[in-house]
Amino acid sequence: MRKLYLILASVVAVAGLVVGVAAVHALRSSDVAESQSRASVIDTERLNVALASQGSVGDAQLLDCTLSETLPNFTVAWDGGPGERIFGATIDGKVHRVRPGSSYRDSVGGDDTVERENLAFEDKTANWRTVVLSVEVLNDFDPKADMPSEIEIVLWLDGATDPEVVLKGFQGQRIFAVLEDPGRLEPSSAYPVARNGALIGVVSDDGSLSLPGLDVYENVYMDGLTTLSAIEAAAEAPPTVLPLSTEKGYWERTDCS
Repeated sequence: MRKLYLILASVVAVAGLVVGVAAVHALRSSDVAESQSRASVIDTERLNVALASQGSVGDAQLLDCTLSETLPNFTVAWDGGPGERIFGATIDGKVHRVRPGSSYRDSVGGDDTVERENLAFEDKTANWRTVVLSVEVLNDFDPKADMPSEIEIVLWLDGATDPEVVLKGFQGQRIFAVLEDPGRLEPSSAYPVARNGALIGVVSDDGSLSLPGLDVYENVYMDGLTTLSAIEAAAEAPPTVLPLSTEKGYWERTDCS
């Protein structure tokens, strides 16, 4: 009986050791998964460089002069009508997934119409492509809005931007973004990033943020709103309504610096 007891004790000890090793391995695997769920500092730096290197947004005539004008308490009244927001939404969110979107090559036909060819995402001849971010909305800065808690954001990239840098750089990040209403880019249910992809950036652990896609125009446009707390305070300011007229067939602003 003593021999049998020793055998059983040994079996139990070995089984306990296996379970213990498996548990430690599972914890280590969990730690690895946790550490890989958010882009590294280097990946974030590469992302910022890639966004800053995209096509300039400075030459276009744009309605918004500063970041504060993308918030829900700033509206434009066209030709005496009710105030309307310039963009669809402004959000603080957490990226849960980043995936390839679409890829295209545009050319001008003989009758000056744009011909668009749908390509494989990785095709090097693409003029432009998109990536799609699945985002949990943490704050939309608008107590009156009915923003979904989970949305998709579609980001336009020019053909020279390395999509892998963008896919890796946004993984697991907290972001700030100004968004158009869905429908301009595929998927049609996703919110395009405003100003052709320029108004999106990573939020640091201390709540600071930047919009590198604005490049040399960033400081003037952000106008001091470089933290989430500053943006929250700006969103709580009294409403501003800007009257604009299209009576002459066009609109213009003379109050932008």
